[in-house]
Amino acid sequence: MSPKRLSLVFTVACALIAALAVMPRGAAEPVLGPAPDLVDGPAGANDWSCRPSAAAPNPVVLVHGAGTDAAQSFAQLAPRLHRAGYCAFTANFGRPRLVSGPATGPERLDWPGTGPMAAALTGHVVYGVADIAATSAELAAFVDRVRAATGAKRVALVGHSTGGTVIREFLHAHPAAAATVVTLATPYRGSTYSGLAAHYPDLAALGLDGPQIAAQVYGTAGAEQAVGSPVMTRLDAEGETVPGVRWTAIASRADEVITPPESALLTAPKAADRNIWVQDTCPGDPVAHADLLTDPHALDLVVSALADAPPARC
Repeated sequence: MSPKRLSLVFTVACALIAALAVMPRGAAEPVLGPAPDLVDGPAGANDWSCRPSAAAPNPVVLVHGAGTDAAQSFAQLAPRLHRAGYCAFTANFGRPRLVSGPATGPERLDWPGTGPMAAALTGHVVYGVADIAATSAELAAFVDRVRAATGAKRVALVGHSTGGTVIREFLHAHPAAAATVVTLATPYRGSTYSGLAAHYPDLAALGLDGPQIAAQVYGTAGAEQAVGSPVMTRLDAEGETVPGVRWTAIASRADEVITPPESALLTAPKAADRNIWVQDTCPGDPVAHADLLTDPHALDLVVSALADAPPARC
């Protein structure tokens, strides 16, 4: 693509995303149905013949973050859960509303971060960028499918970043659907996104601050998770957790996307809940935001949290 055309695509995409980020929910294009994009993998996930065991009675539903997909997010965690005896399931959630047609492979997710609409204009598809409420409806439909297939009354939910915010939205409407929740780098009180300027210097050079860059890179979901946004204000008013659900929040002091990193921990965990800094159980582990899904120790923390066992140590 010529530099002139790329500049035009970028300008149009920025305008579209900026408009979408502030558009009232009712004014957006209607969602055709709460159905996520189902996927075959990653390895270790989506064996629909799997039946939970007495040792692992709750099937695990994995919810990815913004600007990624299930295969990229859970290529390490899903096999780890399978080896631990869990039935694990995942899907691609939160397709942007102005995009139609399925993605055709991982290469379609390599857009460098000028926004979901820019990706759409060049034939790419990214996930996790729709508004939190719409993605939550997709998660509800998927959880119903998992429960029907496995016969389980309740599931366990694991969410990375935006995935944890989607889980919160879902459980406020369906509090009896889950027995336990594990979040990794989920911004319970929103993020200032102070590290994004270093990741996207071209956007920063345009004068965009952290939340504005997040709206470009992560779409509506990014804008909705900024500190003080209406969505975060509402979710926090409804409660960081849900009664009757055991909650574990895992965070890294080296997180450059969720800032301050303390936002990824619960303010007042209940007796059965846990806050875990990766560095408290593995001193010196410099795991960044996305690396929480590949860091062996972070994955061990997820497994121990699902089992209600003491936090794993490296």
